[in-house]
Amino acid sequence: MYSAAEALAEGGVLARAINAFAPRQQQQDMAEQVALSLEQRSMLVCEAGTGTGKTFAYLVPALMSGKKVIISTGTKNLQDQLFHRDLPVVRKALGIPVVPALLKGRANYLCLHRVESVTIGAGGISHRMQQHLSRVMAWKGRTLSGDISEVSDVPENSPIWPLVTSTTENCLGQDCPQWSDCHVVKARREAMDADIVVVNHHLFLADMSLRETGFGEVLPGADAVVFDEAHQLYELASRFFGDTISSRQLLDLCRDANAALRTEAGDMPELETASGKLEKAVRDFRLSMGHENERGAWHQLSESAAVMSAQESLASALSLLATGLGRIAERGRDLESVARRAASLHSLLHSYVEGKAELPESDKQALSSAESDEDMEHNETEPADTGVTELVQWYEINNRGFLLHATPIDVAAAFRSRRAHYNCS
Repeated sequence: MYSAAEALAEGGVLARAINAFAPRQQQQDMAEQVALSLEQRSMLVCEAGTGTGKTFAYLVPALMSGKKVIISTGTKNLQDQLFHRDLPVVRKALGIPVVPALLKGRANYLCLHRVESVTIGAGGISHRMQQHLSRVMAWKGRTLSGDISEVSDVPENSPIWPLVTSTTENCLGQDCPQWSDCHVVKARREAMDADIVVVNHHLFLADMSLRETGFGEVLPGADAVVFDEAHQLYELASRFFGDTISSRQLLDLCRDANAALRTEAGDMPELETASGKLEKAVRDFRLSMGHENERGAWHQLSESAAVMSAQESLASALSLLATGLGRIAERGRDLESVARRAASLHSLLHSYVEGKAELPESDKQALSSAESDEDMEHNETEPADTGVTELVQWYEINNRGFLLHATPIDVAAAFRSRRAHYNCS
């Protein structure tokens, strides 16, 4: 049996199977180190220059290892390229019957329940969105995966997609009447049975956060994880391990609340009015923040009387809707879902503007432990600094809306804490 480096060498199986394959010593060296790391269940960091062929350098040893491996990429485009182009080529060249699976976040799959709801109330959407919806409906009957990237004639930024896909906030889970046919559920089942699972960093971090809560997991267990473009993890984790409130979240809540009210509480027109007030408050708050696209510290905006007035109106409108939805949540699954989201967003907004946003308790403990360890190792005579700010509050505004972030300064301890849930290299 040949090694991973030999498979990539001149005259190796890759050279024999792929036209114009060019053996590269750096690629072979990297493959050898990856194979060794997989065998020893150790951690490996590789920096490979352009032209090294790093994708094949980790795919070959991963497939040859016989282990269950999760491969996480920086973007969905790279994820699709890896799964549909690179992985089949390497698998065929090696002749190894591994079972691959592609898994994305739920917002990348058609939601059968939500697309049905949109169809029922389709008269309220624009002519352009009607056209896009017609294309989605035609594809709906053909697709096996439900992956919306298959619909090439509907733009990725089409406003129809949020209406026919789900998010963590609006998914009904096992209460959904379409649960047994759900494309997300099917994709996750395939991932559970696969040998090689291709995901992206966003999904991996989402799984980390879900495991931390103790309420389940998205990804299957694995023997090893490969991060392609790992340098992107820090910025993504900084946002993922904090909190964000966005205009999109709030406007999506208004839209979903209206849909739920029409189907499950048609006798409550005052709540649709409350939803309309929240939608206006969201837009007014964005206007109060200025017209330029920018980022900045939240305290800079919080000194503006106009921003504070708009923020108070926003909080008041959100509270009104959350309270109203909470009173009738038991009438239906969709109402229960939007009521829960409204309450959560109201609590998050209140904590943010009061400056009380905090890291999850588990992350606090991890950070405290890490600080103690570093203190013992590097400075045995002085106590650890307990006055370090754990979160930074900042904002982003653009033409589409706003985002309010509460971001950890240091994500290393939180990442280590969550990584402990994965018993792999």
